[in-house]
Amino acid sequence: MLRTGRWRLRATLIASSALLLSATVLTPGGSAAPLCDAPPEVFPVADLEAGMIATAWTVIEGTDPVSFDVEILGVLPDGIAPGVDFILVQVSGPVIDETGGIAFGFSGSPVYIGSELVGSISYGFFGADQTFGGVTPAEDMVRLLEYPDGTGALSANSTAKAADTVRMPLRLREVAARTVNVAVSSIPSDAEQLRVPLAVSGLTDRGMRRFSRTLRLGGLSVLPYRSGAAGVTELAATPLEPGDAVAGAVSVGDLTVAGVGTTTATCDELLLAFGHPFFWEGRAGRFPMGMYGAEVVQVIPDPSQVFGAFKIANLTELHGIIDQDRLTGIRGVEGVEPTSVPVTSLVSNLDTATIRAGETTVFRQDTDSFPWLPDIAAFALLVNEDVVHDRIGDGSATLRFVLEGTGPDGDPFSLVRNNMYYSDYDITYESIIELFAFLYQIQESEFGDVTFTSVDAEASLTQDQLTSEIVRLRVASSVQPALRERDRLRVRPGDTIRLEVSLLAEGALEADVVELLVPVPNTRFGGRLVLQGGGADSCLFCFFDGENGEDQSPATFGELLRQLRRTPRNNDLVARLEVGRNMRRESTFRADTVILGRESVDIVVTR
Repeated sequence: MLRTGRWRLRATLIASSALLLSATVLTPGGSAAPLCDAPPEVFPVADLEAGMIATAWTVIEGTDPVSFDVEILGVLPDGIAPGVDFILVQVSGPVIDETGGIAFGFSGSPVYIGSELVGSISYGFFGADQTFGGVTPAEDMVRLLEYPDGTGALSANSTAKAADTVRMPLRLREVAARTVNVAVSSIPSDAEQLRVPLAVSGLTDRGMRRFSRTLRLGGLSVLPYRSGAAGVTELAATPLEPGDAVAGAVSVGDLTVAGVGTTTATCDELLLAFGHPFFWEGRAGRFPMGMYGAEVVQVIPDPSQVFGAFKIANLTELHGIIDQDRLTGIRGVEGVEPTSVPVTSLVSNLDTATIRAGETTVFRQDTDSFPWLPDIAAFALLVNEDVVHDRIGDGSATLRFVLEGTGPDGDPFSLVRNNMYYSDYDITYESIIELFAFLYQIQESEFGDVTFTSVDAEASLTQDQLTSEIVRLRVASSVQPALRERDRLRVRPGDTIRLEVSLLAEGALEADVVELLVPVPNTRFGGRLVLQGGGADSCLFCFFDGENGEDQSPATFGELLRQLRRTPRNNDLVARLEVGRNMRRESTFRADTVILGRESVDIVVTR
């Protein structure tokens, strides 16, 4: 359909109003978007009959939607959820011949009988004939236009299983078989919600595999694919139309992450899409996704009819925000700037004198199902490090990151962290883990909502091994005053243990000597003294009280930040004494290399 024709179609669709609303939608940015004054005219599910022919629209290349035929095969009452019917259909036409059936990314494709909206293509049958599919009724989708503040939504917990998979009863399959004149066995039995193609830019194959695994562990129903990067653009002048490709962007920039689907309907500044949930969170809250247009590169067919065809698309212009994510679809608001947090990184390669500055803009800081900001920030740093290091393998890294934001009490905070890393396997990946852990701890703390305002990292990388190994440990006490290598050391309550540590730097011929003093608690119970690098067994999700050594979570958000700041670094030489009933004392020396190796001594307390 030509763009001019689509404008005429839109004018026809909104010409008759079934519902007049006078409320306003308050967007997270504080601006108000008027609700739909003339919603699309819908075709009632009750009037559908098997054998009816409809027309659907979607984009399979570029930005212009094309049409395909849809035959109504039957209706399953309450098939998607209580009160939400499932419409069984079969699609056909040249478009379907090209794609091989319904593809991931068709989600939201509007289906019309005449000028009335039947619903959106939202379900498919995989491992079976993929020309069969399911439609979410427009009657239920248009109710999203009424939500002023996210109230009145169906419960995700009570209906999640029903929405993921829809099982076709024999009665419906028999009706469908008679309609298309095939055997009942030819009608597939289990419809599944179409997975959302997830555009991801910047990652190498290794990075993509690891990021995809992270998404799977989060239980997200998405299909990641490699796309081009997008940026924060001026708001688009021309609004999206039914049939257009639309994307909900978690982030853009070096690491662009966005789910791609199809626009189902529009009304004034509001837009409906997908016909099923993305993350199913209801209203977007403080951090809505950015709403982008998309240009489809192509549809990748699935000749096996097992895994499903899928769209590959790149994001185009910023249109607004996604402010609702519901059972029957997502809702967007045109013309509203999404809130965002910049994630920046400056990475240098000490071996080649290469340097690169990168930036990723994160819209969705977190969802109930997934902690987006920690993952996006860490993998965005990986994107930049992989480019600059220009290899995957062993090496050393130095990283400084600064996290700034507003804490649960409304006060600003800033956390600065410096550390060194060494890996004999994959230095760029292993160097991003601590950034993720710190962000996760802060964002997911029990103390309340946190808003990040910036994440800034500065890293240097080298293929050299910047490490020092513990090659000798000598200890002494008041009971055994001579410094010697020992397996067991006798001490008195309140004593002081002297340590002499020999550290041999990689490539050096002579070891450096470091002296440490560790106080002994006033206890009669023995224990063990362990010497190692601070990051060897540091637990970023465990905390210890400084006085009695018992496991203890922070009592306040401020204490959480303080304990994170005190987390030992990989270049800290740490002598840790544990005696009595979980009593702990330690002494630390900060080196200019990563500390490797481990030594231990049994401690016996005598009177």
